[in-house]
Amino acid sequence: MNFKQFGVLLSISTILGMNVIATKALAETPPSQKPPSITFRNAIASGGCIVTDQLLGSDGRSLSLLLDKFKASEGGRQKCILRIDTIIPSGFQVQDVQVLYQGSVGVNSQSKGVTLTRSYIFNGGALGGIVSARPITTVFKSSDLLFQEQDDILVASASCGGQGQLGANVIAQSSSGSSIFVDSADFSAGDVIFRIDLSPCR
Repeated sequence: MNFKQFGVLLSISTILGMNVIATKALAETPPSQKPPSITFRNAIASGGCIVTDQLLGSDGRSLSLLLDKFKASEGGRQKCILRIDTIIPSGFQVQDVQVLYQGSVGVNSQSKGVTLTRSYIFNGGALGGIVSARPITTVFKSSDLLFQEQDDILVASASCGGQGQLGANVIAQSSSGSSIFVDSADFSAGDVIFRIDLSPCR
């Protein structure tokens, strides 16, 4: 899958990773103690995408999801809904989340471009609720072989550790003369990285 085959193509990551970064308390953890890990259950996808594989990072706090069947062209619209049940380690709670999207985009001069809209849901346990819950939309009106878009989400966590659910809703919208393709079959795609800041419970 490449630009020649699709003409005008937006290629976004199909890898969803979650990196958990602890705060000062982790920095003070004795070397003999392993930093806390997050437990990730099997990811569930619906809408216009499929999770073909998921890979747990060696640090125990990151997860990569490989996606398939997520594309839209010539005014088409596609939605990808992702849900991942998690268990936050005891003694820690989530403060905020950064989500970095990396990929490539192609738009011809006659097209109105394509958009990528994201919204997030965090429920239960130390994930708590979202403070900044408005959808975030990026409009691509010109080609960019490698773009990076970061979303900064504030999380109001009321629990200390426990089970919760991470949710991401992603909508790809194309216009006439443009195409968007979010699929692990496209090796020019980048990735989507979730970084979760933890703090010790008080």
